[in-house]
Amino acid sequence: MEELRVRVGNEELKVKGNPETIQREGEAFYQHIKEVEEANIKAKAELVQRVKNDMDWYERVRQEKDVVNVGKPRVVRTCGELQGTWEEIASEINSGAEFKVGDYKKGSTVGGQGFTLVVTDVTDEYVRFESRDCVGEEVEWNKNGGTQLGYPGSDIHKYLNKGLFERLPENLRKVISLAERKTLRDGEMVYFNTYLFLPAASEVFGEDDCYGDEGLYEQMEYYKDCRNRMRGSAEGEDTCTWWLASVRSGNSADTCVVNGNGYDDYWYASSAYRVPVCFIIKKS
Repeated sequence: MEELRVRVGNEELKVKGNPETIQREGEAFYQHIKEVEEANIKAKAELVQRVKNDMDWYERVRQEKDVVNVGKPRVVRTCGELQGTWEEIASEINSGAEFKVGDYKKGSTVGGQGFTLVVTDVTDEYVRFESRDCVGEEVEWNKNGGTQLGYPGSDIHKYLNKGLFERLPENLRKVISLAERKTLRDGEMVYFNTYLFLPAASEVFGEDDCYGDEGLYEQMEYYKDCRNRMRGSAEGEDTCTWWLASVRSGNSADTCVVNGNGYDDYWYASSAYRVPVCFIIKKS
């Protein structure tokens, strides 16, 4: 009696018998192996074809999107950092592209002071940007120490829209939208238009901490995190006190500030503190 033992891959044949049996079983085994290999080759070919078909489909979709979006800029986000130009970013905002609080773009003033502009609010009407740290030098809220004319009539408002605005790069200035803002003057709500502005105390703090600014704005989600209320005197510098747009209720000489620890405070309008850059870009 003869014995045959063969292994091909995971397939194995063990057979004992006379020569005719050994030959018959061996031929049957190799035929089986051949059929398995042919089936595997066919399955791989079908898989390759399906992958190729999927790739062709995705390519057609991409090309169709490219045709639809021809001439439209694309803003690339890398871990939240916006890589496009300000013109491209504004175009994306105008077209309704999605922006998220925390998206940011780095830049510098005409004089070379670096800054990082962060998306702090997104509404149906606009995307709001603010500098993560302060920009420019220390300035008085109002040199004469008075607050009777409110924020629209203050020296700090003039500084933002004349002095500081002109220091921003031209491509950024071109896309900043005119914002309608509101303030309280003698208990009455007053509306005004501006390009650069300071946050109101009620946007930064809760109702218990905004010194008579209640009802003007609601606290922004961005500012509910105390860390976002802390700003450096410049990018990379230690935290500092910075001005808000609100007047302290009941005192004609005090205005609201955020101290270096991110908490609410107030000080004389004739004092000199820092300011952030804040603006909006409207959606079409």
